[in-house]
Amino acid sequence: MSVEKIRAVSEKIQERLPAVRGKGEEATKQALILPMLDALGYDIWNPSEVCPEFEADFALKKKGQAEKVDFAILIDGTPRIFVEAKAVDSSLDGHEGQLARYFNAVPSVALAILTNGLEYRFFTDTGDPNVMDSAPFHVVKLDAPDTDLEVMARFGRAVFAAEPIRDFATELTYTAKIAAFLRSELDLRDRDASENLVRWILGSVGMYEGRVTANVVDRFRPIVKNGLQRVIVEIVRRSVAAIDNEVSKPDAAAIQDAASAVAVRQAAETAGRVDPDPSETGRKVVTTERELEFFAIAREQFAGSPLASATIWDTSTRREVPAEVGYKDTTGYFAIYLNKPAFWALRVLSEGRTPWVGFNLKREVGLPLVPAEFKVLEPSAFAEFRVAVSGPGDLRALDRLVHLAFAQTVEEHRPKADGLEVATPSCSAPAVDHQA
Repeated sequence: MSVEKIRAVSEKIQERLPAVRGKGEEATKQALILPMLDALGYDIWNPSEVCPEFEADFALKKKGQAEKVDFAILIDGTPRIFVEAKAVDSSLDGHEGQLARYFNAVPSVALAILTNGLEYRFFTDTGDPNVMDSAPFHVVKLDAPDTDLEVMARFGRAVFAAEPIRDFATELTYTAKIAAFLRSELDLRDRDASENLVRWILGSVGMYEGRVTANVVDRFRPIVKNGLQRVIVEIVRRSVAAIDNEVSKPDAAAIQDAASAVAVRQAAETAGRVDPDPSETGRKVVTTERELEFFAIAREQFAGSPLASATIWDTSTRREVPAEVGYKDTTGYFAIYLNKPAFWALRVLSEGRTPWVGFNLKREVGLPLVPAEFKVLEPSAFAEFRVAVSGPGDLRALDRLVHLAFAQTVEEHRPKADGLEVATPSCSAPAVDHQA
Protein backbone atom coordinates (compact mmCIF):
# COMPACT_ATOMS: atom_id res chain seq x y z
CA MET A 1 0.00 0.00 0.00
CA SER A 2 1.64 3.22 -1.21
CA VAL A 3 1.08 6.36 0.82
CA GLU A 4 2.45 8.30 -2.15
CA LYS A 5 -0.35 6.96 -4.35
CA ILE A 6 -2.93 8.00 -1.76
CA ARG A 7 -1.34 11.45 -1.54
CA ALA A 8 -1.34 11.83 -5.34
CA VAL A 9 -5.04 10.90 -5.55
CA SER A 10 -5.81 13.26 -2.67
CA GLU A 11 -4.24 16.12 -4.62
CA LYS A 12 -6.26 15.26 -7.73
CA ILE A 13 -9.46 15.13 -5.67
CA GLN A 14 -8.83 18.64 -4.37
CA GLU A 15 -8.22 19.88 -7.92
CA ARG A 16 -11.61 18.50 -8.98
CA LEU A 17 -13.59 20.15 -6.20
CA PRO A 18 -14.73 23.23 -8.16
CA ALA A 19 -16.21 20.99 -10.87
CA VAL A 20 -17.97 18.71 -8.35
CA ARG A 21 -19.44 21.21 -5.89
CA GLY A 22 -23.18 21.66 -6.33
CA LYS A 23 -23.49 18.55 -8.52
CA GLY A 24 -24.88 16.28 -5.78
CA GLU A 25 -24.04 12.95 -4.23
CA GLU A 26 -23.57 10.91 -7.41
CA ALA A 27 -20.93 13.30 -8.75
CA THR A 28 -19.15 13.12 -5.39
CA LYS A 29 -19.10 9.32 -5.53
CA GLN A 30 -17.78 9.15 -9.08
CA ALA A 31 -15.20 11.95 -8.97
CA LEU A 32 -14.01 11.90 -5.36
CA ILE A 33 -14.84 8.72 -3.44
CA LEU A 34 -14.31 5.94 -5.97
CA PRO A 35 -10.83 7.23 -6.94
CA MET A 36 -9.82 7.05 -3.27
CA LEU A 37 -11.15 3.50 -2.93
CA ASP A 38 -9.15 2.62 -6.04
CA ALA A 39 -6.03 4.18 -4.49
CA LEU A 40 -6.58 2.00 -1.43
CA GLY A 41 -6.36 -1.06 -3.66
CA TYR A 42 -10.03 -2.01 -4.01
CA ASP A 43 -11.31 -3.09 -7.43
CA ILE A 44 -13.95 -0.43 -8.01
CA TRP A 45 -14.95 -2.05 -11.33
CA ASN A 46 -15.77 -5.38 -9.68
CA PRO A 47 -19.20 -5.35 -7.95
CA SER A 48 -18.29 -8.52 -6.08
CA GLU A 49 -15.60 -6.46 -4.29
CA VAL A 50 -16.96 -2.89 -4.33
CA CYS A 51 -20.72 -3.30 -4.40
CA PRO A 52 -22.79 -0.13 -4.88
CA GLU A 53 -26.24 0.17 -3.30
CA PHE A 54 -25.64 -2.85 -1.09
CA GLU A 55 -28.83 -4.23 0.44
CA ALA A 56 -28.80 -6.36 3.60
CA ASP A 57 -30.97 -6.88 6.68
CA PHE A 58 -31.33 -3.16 7.31
CA ALA A 59 -34.34 -1.40 8.77
CA LEU A 60 -37.10 -0.64 6.26
CA LYS A 61 -38.13 2.84 5.25
CA LYS A 62 -41.66 4.05 5.83
CA LYS A 63 -42.89 2.97 2.40
CA GLY A 64 -41.40 -0.49 2.82
CA GLN A 65 -38.41 0.18 0.59
CA ALA A 66 -35.25 -1.54 1.86
CA GLU A 67 -32.40 0.73 2.89
CA LYS A 68 -29.12 0.39 1.06
CA VAL A 69 -25.60 1.40 1.99
CA ASP A 70 -23.84 3.35 -0.76
CA PHE A 71 -20.87 0.98 -1.00
CA ALA A 72 -20.08 -2.34 0.61
CA ILE A 73 -16.52 -3.55 0.28
CA LEU A 74 -16.29 -7.33 0.26
CA ILE A 75 -13.12 -9.28 0.89
CA ASP A 76 -13.21 -12.92 -0.16
CA GLY A 77 -16.94 -12.58 -0.66
CA THR A 78 -17.66 -11.26 2.85
CA PRO A 79 -18.79 -7.68 3.60
CA ARG A 80 -16.03 -6.05 5.69
CA ILE A 81 -16.41 -2.29 5.12
CA PHE A 82 -19.45 -0.07 4.65
CA VAL A 83 -19.10 3.37 3.05
CA GLU A 84 -21.91 5.91 3.36
CA ALA A 85 -21.50 8.85 0.99
CA LYS A 86 -22.82 12.40 1.11
CA ALA A 87 -22.42 15.24 -1.35
CA VAL A 88 -19.16 17.17 -1.02
CA ASP A 89 -21.09 20.30 0.01
CA SER A 90 -22.88 18.44 2.83
CA SER A 91 -21.92 18.29 6.49
CA LEU A 92 -21.40 14.79 7.85
CA ASP A 93 -22.86 15.67 11.25
CA GLY A 94 -26.03 13.80 12.12
CA HIS A 95 -25.57 10.92 9.67
CA GLU A 96 -23.84 8.52 12.07
CA GLY A 97 -27.14 6.90 13.10
CA GLN A 98 -27.94 5.79 9.58
CA LEU A 99 -24.48 4.26 9.18
CA ALA A 100 -24.76 2.58 12.60
CA ARG A 101 -27.96 0.77 11.54
CA TYR A 102 -26.12 -0.70 8.59
CA PHE A 103 -23.04 -1.61 10.63
CA ASN A 104 -24.96 -3.23 13.48
CA ALA A 105 -27.02 -5.36 11.08
CA VAL A 106 -24.03 -7.15 9.49
CA PRO A 107 -21.64 -8.77 12.03
CA SER A 108 -18.89 -9.36 9.45
CA VAL A 109 -18.40 -5.63 8.91
CA ALA A 110 -15.49 -4.26 10.93
CA LEU A 111 -15.13 -0.74 9.56
CA ALA A 112 -17.69 1.93 8.69
CA ILE A 113 -16.77 5.07 6.76
CA LEU A 114 -18.83 8.24 6.52
CA THR A 115 -17.50 10.59 3.85
CA ASN A 116 -18.32 13.49 1.57
CA GLY A 117 -15.25 12.81 -0.55
CA LEU A 118 -13.17 15.41 1.25
CA GLU A 119 -13.62 14.37 4.89
CA TYR A 120 -13.50 10.73 6.01
CA ARG A 121 -14.80 9.62 9.41
CA PHE A 122 -13.85 6.09 10.47
CA PHE A 123 -15.95 4.04 12.89
CA THR A 124 -15.71 0.56 14.41
CA ASP A 125 -16.88 -1.28 17.52
CA THR A 126 -14.41 -0.73 20.37
CA GLY A 127 -17.14 -1.29 22.98
CA ASP A 128 -19.86 -3.87 22.50
CA PRO A 129 -19.17 -6.25 19.57
CA ASN A 130 -21.10 -5.40 16.39
CA VAL A 131 -22.34 -2.11 17.86
CA MET A 132 -20.81 0.86 16.09
CA ASP A 133 -19.25 3.49 18.33
CA SER A 134 -21.08 6.81 18.41
CA ALA A 135 -17.89 8.77 17.68
CA PRO A 136 -15.29 8.16 14.96
CA PHE A 137 -11.93 6.86 16.10
CA HIS A 138 -10.16 8.79 13.35
CA VAL A 139 -10.95 11.65 10.98
CA VAL A 140 -9.08 12.47 7.78
CA LYS A 141 -9.61 15.79 6.00
CA LEU A 142 -7.88 15.72 2.66
CA ASP A 143 -7.59 19.51 2.52
CA ALA A 144 -6.06 19.83 6.00
CA PRO A 145 -2.32 20.63 5.94
CA ASP A 146 -1.53 18.12 8.69
CA THR A 147 -3.83 15.29 7.56
CA ASP A 148 -2.47 11.84 8.39
CA LEU A 149 -2.57 9.87 5.14
CA GLU A 150 -0.31 7.20 6.68
CA VAL A 151 -3.26 6.18 8.85
CA MET A 152 -5.45 6.04 5.73
CA ALA A 153 -3.09 3.42 4.32
CA ARG A 154 -4.00 1.05 7.18
CA PHE A 155 -7.40 0.53 5.60
CA GLY A 156 -6.11 -0.56 2.18
CA ARG A 157 -7.05 -3.86 0.53
CA ALA A 158 -3.61 -5.44 0.88
CA VAL A 159 -3.38 -4.87 4.65
CA PHE A 160 -7.00 -4.82 5.80
CA ALA A 161 -7.53 -6.89 8.95
CA ALA A 162 -10.40 -6.49 11.39
CA GLU A 163 -8.66 -6.99 14.74
CA PRO A 164 -5.72 -4.63 14.09
CA ILE A 165 -8.24 -1.95 13.14
CA ARG A 166 -10.15 -2.49 16.38
CA ASP A 167 -6.89 -2.46 18.37
CA PHE A 168 -5.79 0.75 16.67
CA ALA A 169 -9.19 2.35 17.21
CA THR A 170 -9.23 1.32 20.87
CA GLU A 171 -5.76 2.76 21.40
CA LEU A 172 -6.64 6.09 19.76
CA THR A 173 -10.04 6.41 21.43
CA TYR A 174 -9.11 5.48 24.96
CA THR A 175 -5.73 7.21 24.98
CA ALA A 176 -7.57 10.45 24.19
CA LYS A 177 -10.27 9.73 26.78
CA ILE A 178 -7.78 8.80 29.51
CA ALA A 179 -5.61 11.83 28.78
CA ALA A 180 -8.66 14.11 28.94
CA PHE A 181 -9.79 12.49 32.20
CA LEU A 182 -6.38 12.81 33.85
CA ARG A 183 -6.07 16.39 32.65
CA SER A 184 -9.45 17.29 34.13
CA GLU A 185 -8.64 15.58 37.44
CA LEU A 186 -5.01 16.57 37.92
CA ASP A 187 -4.78 20.07 36.46
CA LEU A 188 -5.60 21.99 39.65
CA ARG A 189 -4.18 25.40 38.81
CA ASP A 190 -7.47 27.24 39.31
CA ARG A 191 -9.50 24.86 41.47
CA ASP A 192 -9.42 22.24 44.20
CA ALA A 193 -9.45 18.49 43.61
CA SER A 194 -12.72 16.85 42.60
CA GLU A 195 -14.73 14.78 45.03
CA ASN A 196 -14.00 11.60 43.03
CA LEU A 197 -10.23 12.18 43.20
CA VAL A 198 -10.29 12.92 46.92
CA ARG A 199 -12.41 9.85 47.68
CA TRP A 200 -10.15 7.65 45.54
CA ILE A 201 -7.01 8.85 47.36
CA LEU A 202 -8.52 8.59 50.83
CA GLY A 203 -9.91 5.15 50.00
CA SER A 204 -6.45 3.78 49.17
CA VAL A 205 -5.06 1.17 51.55
CA GLY A 206 -3.53 2.74 54.66
CA MET A 207 -4.49 6.31 53.71
CA TYR A 208 -7.49 7.30 55.86
CA GLU A 209 -8.99 5.14 58.56
CA GLY A 210 -12.27 6.93 59.13
CA ARG A 211 -15.45 7.11 57.07
CA VAL A 212 -15.11 9.41 54.09
CA THR A 213 -18.04 11.80 54.43
CA ALA A 214 -18.82 14.95 52.50
CA ASN A 215 -17.23 17.04 55.28
CA VAL A 216 -14.05 14.92 55.13
CA VAL A 217 -13.90 15.40 51.34
CA ASP A 218 -14.19 19.20 51.71
CA ARG A 219 -11.50 19.25 54.41
CA PHE A 220 -9.09 17.21 52.27
CA ARG A 221 -9.58 19.04 48.95
CA PRO A 222 -6.80 21.61 49.60
CA ILE A 223 -4.59 18.93 51.16
CA VAL A 224 -4.87 16.74 48.08
CA LYS A 225 -4.15 19.75 45.87
CA ASN A 226 -0.99 20.61 47.85
CA GLY A 227 0.21 17.00 47.74
CA LEU A 228 -0.37 16.74 44.00
CA GLN A 229 1.41 20.02 43.31
CA ARG A 230 4.38 18.86 45.40
CA VAL A 231 4.66 15.65 43.34
CA ILE A 232 4.45 17.56 40.06
CA VAL A 233 7.18 19.96 41.17
CA GLU A 234 9.42 17.03 42.14
CA ILE A 235 8.89 15.38 38.74
CA VAL A 236 9.69 18.62 36.91
CA ARG A 237 12.81 19.24 39.01
CA ARG A 238 14.05 15.72 38.41
CA SER A 239 13.53 16.09 34.65
CA VAL A 240 15.27 19.47 34.55
CA ALA A 241 18.18 18.11 36.60
CA ALA A 242 18.59 15.24 34.15
CA ILE A 243 18.66 17.66 31.23
CA ASP A 244 21.15 19.95 33.01
CA ASN A 245 23.37 16.97 33.75
CA GLU A 246 23.51 16.02 30.08
CA VAL A 247 24.09 19.60 28.93
CA SER A 248 26.91 20.14 31.43
CA LYS A 249 28.93 17.20 30.12
CA PRO A 250 31.82 18.02 27.79
CA ASP A 251 30.77 17.24 24.22
CA ALA A 252 33.45 14.61 23.69
CA ALA A 253 32.63 12.86 26.95
CA ALA A 254 28.91 12.90 26.26
CA ILE A 255 29.44 11.46 22.80
CA GLN A 256 31.74 8.78 24.19
CA ASP A 257 29.20 7.84 26.88
CA ALA A 258 26.42 7.60 24.33
CA ALA A 259 28.52 5.57 21.92
CA SER A 260 29.58 3.17 24.68
CA ALA A 261 26.02 2.68 25.84
CA VAL A 262 24.81 1.99 22.31
CA ALA A 263 27.67 -0.43 21.65
CA VAL A 264 27.03 -2.37 24.86
CA ARG A 265 23.30 -2.56 24.20
CA GLN A 266 23.68 -3.61 20.57
CA ALA A 267 26.07 -6.37 21.56
CA ALA A 268 23.62 -7.60 24.18
CA GLU A 269 20.68 -7.46 21.77
CA THR A 270 22.64 -9.32 19.12
CA ALA A 271 23.30 -12.07 21.63
CA GLY A 272 19.59 -12.11 22.49
CA ARG A 273 20.22 -11.54 26.19
CA VAL A 274 18.10 -8.46 26.88
CA ASP A 275 14.52 -7.31 26.70
CA PRO A 276 13.55 -3.91 25.28
CA ASP A 277 15.18 -0.98 27.08
CA PRO A 278 12.79 0.03 29.89
CA SER A 279 13.55 3.68 29.15
CA GLU A 280 12.11 3.15 25.68
CA THR A 281 8.80 1.61 26.73
CA GLY A 282 7.11 5.01 26.57
CA ARG A 283 7.95 5.47 22.90
CA LYS A 284 5.05 5.95 20.56
CA VAL A 285 4.36 2.94 18.38
CA VAL A 286 4.34 4.00 14.73
CA THR A 287 3.34 1.40 12.16
CA THR A 288 5.37 2.07 9.03
CA GLU A 289 4.56 1.45 5.39
CA ARG A 290 7.43 -1.03 5.30
CA GLU A 291 5.88 -3.05 8.16
CA LEU A 292 2.50 -3.06 6.43
CA GLU A 293 4.22 -4.38 3.31
CA PHE A 294 5.63 -7.29 5.34
CA PHE A 295 2.09 -7.99 6.55
CA ALA A 296 0.56 -7.77 3.05
CA ILE A 297 3.03 -10.31 1.66
CA ALA A 298 2.64 -12.68 4.61
CA ARG A 299 -1.14 -12.58 4.37
CA GLU A 300 -0.93 -13.22 0.63
CA GLN A 301 1.26 -16.26 1.33
CA PHE A 302 -1.21 -17.53 3.92
CA ALA A 303 -4.15 -17.04 1.56
CA GLY A 304 -2.35 -19.02 -1.16
CA SER A 305 -1.63 -21.99 1.10
CA PRO A 306 -3.80 -24.95 2.20
CA LEU A 307 -4.04 -23.22 5.59
CA ALA A 308 -6.36 -20.57 4.15
CA SER A 309 -9.35 -22.73 5.12
CA ALA A 310 -7.96 -23.74 8.53
CA THR A 311 -9.84 -23.17 11.76
CA ILE A 312 -8.60 -22.24 15.22
CA TRP A 313 -10.17 -23.02 18.57
CA ASP A 314 -11.40 -19.81 20.18
CA THR A 315 -11.14 -20.32 23.93
CA SER A 316 -13.37 -17.33 24.72
CA THR A 317 -16.34 -18.60 22.68
CA ARG A 318 -15.39 -22.29 22.86
CA ARG A 319 -15.93 -22.88 19.18
CA GLU A 320 -14.00 -23.21 15.95
CA VAL A 321 -13.45 -20.00 14.02
CA PRO A 322 -11.76 -19.40 10.65
CA ALA A 323 -8.08 -18.56 10.90
CA GLU A 324 -7.51 -14.90 10.02
CA VAL A 325 -4.19 -13.11 9.69
CA GLY A 326 -3.71 -9.95 11.74
CA TYR A 327 -0.89 -7.74 12.96
CA LYS A 328 0.14 -5.87 16.08
CA ASP A 329 2.91 -3.31 16.32
CA THR A 330 5.05 -2.85 19.43
CA THR A 331 8.17 -0.86 20.27
CA GLY A 332 10.24 -4.04 20.00
CA TYR A 333 8.85 -5.77 16.90
CA PHE A 334 5.97 -6.01 14.45
CA ALA A 335 3.97 -9.21 15.02
CA ILE A 336 1.94 -11.12 12.43
CA TYR A 337 -0.53 -13.50 14.04
CA LEU A 338 -3.63 -15.64 13.60
CA ASN A 339 -6.81 -14.30 15.27
CA LYS A 340 -5.13 -13.16 18.51
CA PRO A 341 -1.81 -11.37 19.11
CA ALA A 342 -0.76 -14.23 21.39
CA PHE A 343 -1.09 -16.64 18.45
CA TRP A 344 1.92 -15.19 16.62
CA ALA A 345 3.54 -16.73 13.56
CA LEU A 346 6.09 -14.09 12.52
CA ARG A 347 7.84 -11.24 14.30
CA VAL A 348 9.57 -8.59 12.22
CA LEU A 349 12.16 -5.93 12.96
CA SER A 350 12.07 -3.89 9.76
CA GLU A 351 14.35 -1.01 10.77
CA GLY A 352 17.75 -0.82 12.41
CA ARG A 353 21.18 -2.15 11.65
CA THR A 354 20.08 -5.72 10.94
CA PRO A 355 16.43 -6.16 9.93
CA TRP A 356 15.15 -9.67 10.63
CA VAL A 357 12.13 -11.94 10.60
CA GLY A 358 11.52 -14.27 13.52
CA PHE A 359 9.50 -17.43 12.95
CA ASN A 360 7.39 -19.41 15.39
CA LEU A 361 9.65 -22.42 14.88
CA LYS A 362 12.31 -24.34 16.71
CA ARG A 363 15.75 -23.54 15.39
CA GLU A 364 16.42 -27.12 14.34
CA VAL A 365 13.13 -27.18 12.39
CA GLY A 366 13.74 -23.96 10.51
CA LEU A 367 17.43 -24.31 9.66
CA PRO A 368 17.05 -26.85 6.81
CA LEU A 369 14.60 -24.53 5.04
CA VAL A 370 16.80 -21.40 4.96
CA PRO A 371 18.12 -20.59 1.45
CA ALA A 372 21.91 -20.42 1.27
CA GLU A 373 21.98 -16.67 0.61
CA PHE A 374 20.29 -15.84 3.94
CA LYS A 375 21.98 -15.49 7.32
CA VAL A 376 20.51 -17.11 10.42
CA LEU A 377 20.85 -14.89 13.50
CA GLU A 378 21.32 -15.91 17.10
CA PRO A 379 18.16 -16.40 19.21
CA SER A 380 16.74 -13.37 20.98
CA ALA A 381 14.10 -12.71 23.59
CA PHE A 382 11.65 -12.03 20.76
CA ALA A 383 12.17 -15.15 18.64
CA GLU A 384 14.23 -18.31 18.99
CA PHE A 385 14.67 -18.60 15.23
CA ARG A 386 15.53 -15.42 13.28
CA VAL A 387 16.67 -14.79 9.72
CA ALA A 388 18.27 -11.53 8.54
CA VAL A 389 16.42 -9.84 5.66
CA SER A 390 16.94 -6.79 3.49
CA GLY A 391 13.28 -5.96 2.97
CA PRO A 392 9.69 -7.25 2.76
CA GLY A 393 10.31 -8.94 -0.58
CA ASP A 394 12.62 -11.45 1.10
CA LEU A 395 9.54 -13.12 2.59
CA ARG A 396 8.79 -14.56 -0.84
CA ALA A 397 12.15 -16.34 -0.90
CA LEU A 398 11.41 -17.58 2.64
CA ASP A 399 7.92 -18.81 1.77
CA ARG A 400 8.51 -22.35 3.08
CA LEU A 401 9.43 -20.92 6.46
CA VAL A 402 6.44 -18.59 6.40
CA HIS A 403 4.04 -21.46 5.60
CA LEU A 404 5.58 -23.67 8.26
CA ALA A 405 5.37 -20.92 10.89
CA PHE A 406 1.68 -20.42 10.13
CA ALA A 407 1.15 -24.19 10.21
CA GLN A 408 2.88 -24.37 13.59
CA THR A 409 0.63 -21.63 14.95
CA VAL A 410 -2.48 -23.41 13.66
CA GLU A 411 -1.31 -26.67 15.22
CA GLU A 412 -0.69 -25.02 18.58
CA HIS A 413 -4.30 -23.81 18.60
CA ARG A 414 -6.03 -26.71 16.96
CA PRO A 415 -9.83 -26.85 16.92
CA LYS A 416 -11.52 -29.20 19.35
CA ALA A 417 -14.56 -31.38 18.98
CA ASP A 418 -16.55 -32.69 21.95
CA GLY A 419 -13.76 -31.60 24.24
CA LEU A 420 -11.12 -33.57 22.32
CA GLU A 421 -8.41 -32.19 20.11
CA VAL A 422 -8.84 -32.82 16.40
CA ALA A 423 -5.77 -34.39 14.88
CA THR A 424 -3.89 -32.25 12.37
CA PRO A 425 -0.86 -33.02 10.25
CA SER A 426 2.50 -32.82 11.98
CA CYS A 427 4.43 -29.61 11.57
CA SER A 428 7.83 -31.25 11.34
CA ALA A 429 10.14 -30.04 8.60
CA PRO A 430 10.71 -32.21 5.54
CA ALA A 431 14.22 -33.15 4.59
CA VAL A 432 15.48 -30.36 2.37
CA ASP A 433 18.82 -29.76 0.75
CA HIS A 434 20.11 -26.57 2.37
CA GLN A 435 21.77 -25.57 -0.88
CA ALA A 436 18.58 -25.91 -2.91
